[in-house]
Amino acid sequence: MTERLLAKSYRLADYPNAPPDYALLTQHSRDVASACDALAESVGRVALRNAGLEADAFERFKLALKANGWMQDLGKASSHFQEMVRGASEIRQLVRHEAISGMLMLLEEQPFRTWLSSSLPEEVLLFAVWGAMGHHRKFDKYTKPEQGILPLTVHVAHDDFSTILREMRIDLQLKDEPPLFKRNLVVALTQREDGDLAARDVIRDLQRDFEGLEAAYADDGNRRLLALVKAFGIAADVAASAVAARGQSARSYSLREYVAGNLGIGLAPDALSQLISRWAWNRSSCDSSANDETSLPPGFEPREFQRAVAESASRLTLAQAGCGSGKSLAAYMWAHSWCQRFLQEGRLNFRLFFCLPTTGTTTEHFKDYALESGIDPAFKSLTHSRSSVDLRAIAETAPQEDAKESERDPAAQAQATLSAERDKIESLALWSTPLVVTTADTVLGLMSNARRAIYSLPAIMSGVIVFDEIHAFDEQMFGHLLVFLKNFPQLPVLLMTASLPERRLRALQSVRPDLNPIPGPQEFEDLERYVVKIITSQAEVWRSVEDCVAAGGKVLWVRNRVEWANDTYRECRARFPEATVNVYHSRLRYKDRAVRHRRVIDGFKVDDNEGTKRAAILVATQVAEMSLDLSADLLVTDIAPTPALIQRMGRLNRRALPSDPPDKRPPKLALICALQPREPNVEKPYKPEELDAASRWLEALGSLERPLSQRDLSEAFAQLDDAQEFDFAAAEKAALFFSGLWETRPGLTRGEGYTISVILEEDLLNCDERNSKGEPTRDWLRRYEVAIPIKEEVLKWERTVGGLRVAPRGAVSYDYDEQTQEGTGARWRSRK
Repeated sequence: MTERLLAKSYRLADYPNAPPDYALLTQHSRDVASACDALAESVGRVALRNAGLEADAFERFKLALKANGWMQDLGKASSHFQEMVRGASEIRQLVRHEAISGMLMLLEEQPFRTWLSSSLPEEVLLFAVWGAMGHHRKFDKYTKPEQGILPLTVHVAHDDFSTILREMRIDLQLKDEPPLFKRNLVVALTQREDGDLAARDVIRDLQRDFEGLEAAYADDGNRRLLALVKAFGIAADVAASAVAARGQSARSYSLREYVAGNLGIGLAPDALSQLISRWAWNRSSCDSSANDETSLPPGFEPREFQRAVAESASRLTLAQAGCGSGKSLAAYMWAHSWCQRFLQEGRLNFRLFFCLPTTGTTTEHFKDYALESGIDPAFKSLTHSRSSVDLRAIAETAPQEDAKESERDPAAQAQATLSAERDKIESLALWSTPLVVTTADTVLGLMSNARRAIYSLPAIMSGVIVFDEIHAFDEQMFGHLLVFLKNFPQLPVLLMTASLPERRLRALQSVRPDLNPIPGPQEFEDLERYVVKIITSQAEVWRSVEDCVAAGGKVLWVRNRVEWANDTYRECRARFPEATVNVYHSRLRYKDRAVRHRRVIDGFKVDDNEGTKRAAILVATQVAEMSLDLSADLLVTDIAPTPALIQRMGRLNRRALPSDPPDKRPPKLALICALQPREPNVEKPYKPEELDAASRWLEALGSLERPLSQRDLSEAFAQLDDAQEFDFAAAEKAALFFSGLWETRPGLTRGEGYTISVILEEDLLNCDERNSKGEPTRDWLRRYEVAIPIKEEVLKWERTVGGLRVAPRGAVSYDYDEQTQEGTGARWRSRK
C-alpha cells in the first residue's frame, strides 16, 4: 500500500495532492499521545487527589495514559477502516479499529506483547490497552466480529505504521526496538478462512482473559485509576481532533499549549465577590450608583445559615433548607471560600460547576446569578442540551465510527455523528469556562460513560461542584450521585435540597461519613406558611379558586398529566376571563416554552404599574416543581409522591418572611385533590405505593391540626420513611464508569422517560435557518424540538434530522398561536 494511512476523513477538493497533517494516522497518533501527556501534567495530579489516590500513583497514571494515547488508533491501519475514511460509505468493518489495537497489543503470539512487557509494568500495560479498546465506548463482553464480512488486512508493514512504533518507543522510553514486519497481517472471521488471526476466537479469548483478571484489579484504587486513564484518554482523543482540525498543519498548533492554556483558566475570588455583590444590589432598594462591584448594599447581612455553608471545611456539605432561605447565595459564598483555599494552595484554575436537575431550572438560575454577574462572558457558560455554543470544525472520522452497531443506513449514521460532534464541541468549550451553570447530567453522566461528561472530566476535576435540588433526582441519578461522591472523596461538593427522605440521607452518610449537614435558618423553617386540606369535591375547589381570583390573587394548579392540565386550563379560561390564565408543561416547542415561561413569571408579579393586584392562574404539570420561581396565594394540586408535594408547596406563600408583620404573612391554602378513578391506571406517571405513602404523610400533617411550616413537612416525611435502605450495591453496578473495568459501554444517567423529542414536519418545511449543506442549523433544531408521549409508531418514522425524528403531517397536532402566544402544545391526533 503506497497511500498514506489515514486517521480521519478530509475534503479531497481542499487537498487534491496530499492529505492534510490532521488526517494522517501518524500525526493523529502523535497528537493524541501529546494531549494525554498534557492532560496528565495539567490536571492529572488533582484528579488523582480528588479520587483519594496517593501521589505516588501519578507516574503510573501518566505512563498508562500516554501509552493509551499511542495505542488507541493502531487498528486504523486496517484495510476496512482505510476504505471507510476514503469514502466507502457502505463498508462494514469485520472488527472495529480499537478492538484491533487491543488484539495486536495483548496477543501472546504477537511480538507487541513481548516488546511492551519488557518495559511496562503489567498493570500499566493492561490499563493502557483497556483504555485504548474502550475509547469509543464500544467494547465489552458482548463485543464480537461482524458476521459475513470478508477478511481485512492490518497494514503493519506500512512505513507509517513503523514510524508510529518508533516514535512510541522514544516517547514511552521503552528499552527494546519495536517489532518490524515484512508483511501485513490478515484478520479473518474464523480459523476456517485464510488468515493470520481468527477474529472471533481472538476476541473471545481476550474477553475470557480479561474476566479472569477482574478480581486482581477490583479494589477501589485500581477501579479509580483505570477509570481516569480511560476517561482522560477519550478526552485527549477529542481534543486532538478538534485542535488539529482547526490548525490543519502540524506547524500551526500545539496540543500542549491548548490543554495547558484552556485548563489553566480560572476564577479569582474577586470575580465571585462581584457576582454576590451584584446579586445583592439588584435586590436592594438602595441607590445602586454606590455599588463598587465588591461591597454589599447597606444593611445587607448574610444569614447565619449562609455563613455556616460558606465556612464549611468539609469536602462534602449538605445544605437542607426550605424556600426563601437563600441556598443559592449560600452556594456562591461557599464557592468563594473554596476559591480562596485554592489560591492559598497555589491553584489558579478554580472552576465552579453549578448543577441543577432540569433545563428550565438551569436557564433560570443562569439568568438570576451568572448572566448579570459582571464576570467576563467568556468565563461563564449556560450548558445543557439546548444551549447555544460556538460551532467549530472538528476533524471527521466517518459516520460509521459514531453510529450504533444497529444503525446501518447512512442517514442514521450521519445523525449519530452529528450528535457525537455536538457533545464534543460543547464539552471542549467547558475546558476554558470556569463558571458553568448546567444540568446534573453534565457531571453525573460520567457514571454512565456519557460522552459529554467524559469529555468534560478534565474541567470537572479542576474545580468544585454544587448539586442543587437533589431531592428531584430519580433513583438512577441519585445512585450515580452516591457512587460519584464515594469515588471522588477529596473533590469539594455542596449538596442542596429543601427536604430529603431519611433513606437517602442515610445513604449519603454511609458512603461519606464526612458529610457536614447544615440545616436552614430556624425562623424560616418554623414559619407557618400552609394550611393543607385534602379535597374530594370539585365544587369546593372551584369556590376556592373563585375567591382567590376575586381578591386579585395568584393560583397555581398542578395536574399530574398534560392532558388533564390542558382540560383544566381551558375551563379556567372560560370561567375567569378577567384573570391572566396560562398553561405550562413540556409539550411546547422549546422556543414557545421559553416565551411561556417568561409570561408565567411576569403574570405572578404582585402588582401592575399602578399598584393594583392582578389575578393570575397558572395550570402546570410537574415542571412547576422546580422550573418556576414564583409565589402563589392558592395551591391546587393532584395528589403526588411526598417529595413532589413538598416541592409544589414550595411555590405557595414563597415570599413570606419571618420579619414581616404577622398580618402580612398569613398561611395560605393548599388543596390536595384525590384522583378520580375515571380511567385505568389513573395514578400514572406515579406508582400506587408512592401515592399511598403520600396519603399517610398527609394524614400525619392533618393530625397536627394547625397551620404548617416547612419543618413540619420534612419531619412528618422523615417519621413515615419506612422504605428499604438504598441499594448502593445496585448503584455501584449501574455506575459503569467504575464498575466496567475492562468493559466500556454507555449506560443510563436517568431512569427511562415517557416522552421523546421530535421535529414537526410542518416546521421543517418552513425552516429558514440552514447551513451550507441545506440542513437545519443546530440552534434551529433546539428551538423547534417538542416532546410528545412515546408510542410505538414513533419508531416507524424513518425520517430524522439532527438526531431527532420527524413527525409526519397528520401524526401530531400542535396548538399554538404565534400572535397571542396562547395554545396547549403538541398532542397525538386521534385515530378513527
